[in-house]
Amino acid sequence: QVVLLETLVLRTDPSRMSLKKNYLLAYNAALIFGWALVLTVAAKACITLGPKHVYENVEVLLLVAQTAAVMEVLHAMFGIARSPVLVTAMQVSSRLMVVWGVLYVAPPSRAAFLPLANVGGVDLGLGLPSLLFAWGVTEVVRYSYYFFKLLGTVPHAVTWMRYTFFIVLYPLGVASELFLTYSGFPHLVSTGALSYPMPNPYNISIHFPSIVVMFFLGYVPGFPMLYMYMVNQRKKVLAPKKAKRA
Repeated sequence: QVVLLETLVLRTDPSRMSLKKNYLLAYNAALIFGWALVLTVAAKACITLGPKHVYENVEVLLLVAQTAAVMEVLHAMFGIARSPVLVTAMQVSSRLMVVWGVLYVAPPSRAAFLPLANVGGVDLGLGLPSLLFAWGVTEVVRYSYYFFKLLGTVPHAVTWMRYTFFIVLYPLGVASELFLTYSGFPHLVSTGALSYPMPNPYNISIHFPSIVVMFFLGYVPGFPMLYMYMVNQRKKVLAPKKAKRA
């Protein structure tokens, strides 16, 4: 799923403004670099070694870059940035479910590929490369937008990309997430990975595949809601400014 955390704005406490601003500038700069590196390494591996070898080359970078988004939940919780805590937590957790709950523990998902078209002899479709493309481009643009916003001015090109690229990248990311989860699901069921069956000392049972199913059922209401939210934001942000009457 493409992460769409709409506001990362400093709270206006004068005594802490400078520290918060510098911290958030550093955080956003680090994530711009991190996701750009994920994109670069993934593209190189895909071209030189093939799609099936992308994960082994990008695993650590991907896990670090995506797990770092947990800080956005903490930012919202502690007032470092103004974002809705629950929505932020839900969006970040869905990404973490994909990278840690599917790709990390279900190897079959890493090389899964669903061909959709062939362009110039190259197969295009859903898989890890499409996921990383959707996530990577979205995050580089998103963190760049936040970075410049903290500086007080956002280049129009960055704003345009922020509110335009999602039209294609958001559905592509969600479709890739769902396909990879579907591809790794049989492995989760057969191996019992991350499950905790009874009997056990705590007298509780955790069936991880059921958790995955419930988690991704949330996409049914969540995807249209967030997509239309961004469509409406795009209209507001990119709409031509009306000239003021004299």
